[in-house]
Amino acid sequence: MHEKEIQYFTEAFKLAQGNFYVDAIHKFQELVNDFSESDLADDAMYNIGLCYYEMNQFQKCIEVLEEMIKKFPDATITALESGDDFGKTAAKAYYLIVQCYIGLGDIQKAESYIPILENYPNTYVIKNSEKLSFAQLAKELITKYNLI
Repeated sequence: MHEKEIQYFTEAFKLAQGNFYVDAIHKFQELVNDFSESDLADDAMYNIGLCYYEMNQFQKCIEVLEEMIKKFPDATITALESGDDFGKTAAKAYYLIVQCYIGLGDIQKAESYIPILENYPNTYVIKNSEKLSFAQLAKELITKYNLI
């Protein structure tokens, strides 16, 4: 991994954390364009989708994430975000797609992603010292939505 890739990613991530989503999208896209073979390209595309999600542009988020999954089906989540997510980036993207469909009010479509997420048992989030798969999180989210 080159220092320039890490610089792009870090700058874009800070912009996103500051709610400068459009600027972050441009910086993440710069990384994808300039370093398409980078280990960070999948994470950059995921974060582009996340920025669209944060702006309530759910359909655009889904489009970006589907493209990311197609381009990088076996990529892994980077440690640079210093998060509690581990495993395949595709699973993390599918979980965000579930959230988008919930945001769009299409619960059936959201539920249709549960079997896909169950194919990623080794991709998880650590919450309160417990490993939770993205399939578990999706099921919990859909259950909570249905209770509202």
